[in-house]
Formats: sequence, C-alpha cells, structure tokens
Amino acid sequence: MITYQNKFMKKLIIYIIIPFLCISNSNVINGEDVAPDGFKNIAIENSGPYKTTLQMSPPKPISGPVKFALIINEVNSDSPIIDAKVQFFAEPEKGDKQYTPGLNSPEFKNIYIGMLELDKPGLWTIEAIIKSSIGEGNIIVPIEIKKRSRGDNFIGGNILFVIVTIIFISIPLWLRRESKKALAKKKN
Repeated sequence: MITYQNKFMKKLIIYIIIPFLCISNSNVINGEDVAPDGFKNIAIENSGPYKTTLQMSPPKPISGPVKFALIINEVNSDSPIIDAKVQFFAEPEKGDKQYTPGLNSPEFKNIYIGMLELDKPGLWTIEAIIKSSIGEGNIIVPIEIKKRSRGDNFIGGNILFVIVTIIFISIPLWLRRESKKALAKKKN
C-alpha cells in the first residue's frame, strides 16, 4: 500500500535529489596531470633542464591577487628540484611589469609559490624564470584576466533562492496537513 508519505518521498527523490546529483561537480578521471583543488594547470613543458608545471589560482582569474605555483623536476631523472631560484613576472598589455620571488612550499620543496596583484582586466603575460645548479629555464604564458563584477551568477542564485523558498514553505504546510489528518483519525 502506497501512502502519501511514500509518494512525497518519491517526488522528492525524482524532482530534487536526482537533478542535484546530475548537476553536481564530479571529478573526472584524466590522463593528464591534475591540478589540486583551486588551481589550474596553465603550462606543462620542458624548459632547459627542467620539467615544469605552472599552475594558477583562481582557475578563472578576475582583477585582483592571483597565486602561481611552479612545480619543478629534472627532465632526465624526474627528481624534484629543491634548490632553485624562481622569479615570477607579470606584464599587462599596457602598464608596468610586476615581480615576485617564488618561495618553496614548506610541505613540497619542489613547488615554488608566488602571488601577484593583477589589477587590470585584459591579457597578461606571465613569465617564470628558473635558475639552479643544473642550469636555467623560463616559461612564458599569456592569461586573460576578467573584469570583477557582482552579477556573474545572477540566474543561478535566483534559481537556488526559489527552490529553497519553496521547500521552506511546502514542508510546514505538508506537516500541518499530516497532523490534521492524524488528529482527524484520532477523533474517529
């Protein structure tokens, strides 16, 4: 026998939970090197005696601070390079070049981190220069910096607001209806 509560649960699963699971971000298995959460690989290449991976956070940068991480290994042996001097440069199409040193990550010695203030939207040229006892190398990558705005997720936010509002209104109404039914059965 199917009760009203069972029908409600089926509708809840069909209309809310299943679409949520379909929309939610699931990790896809990749054959490439995957960047940690919050970072995006923007260059994977051999530069001189180094095998390098340049990463950027946030993955879709807007005007403001942008963090860069450079992973350095030796090309031939794939051993980590922990004694390099790394410099990060960023230059907009029009404006002054910025500089920051790359500092070793305390946990992973072959990851060098630097942060630059990319305050103008548009095309920027990022350059990482590497120097160590085995030689020199550099990476040059163009990136696009978007303009900072508040209305990027307007539609998604409205949809979420409507769904939450409907849930907060419908659940108390459903509980009230069920309690009236239970009281009516109790009186009979």
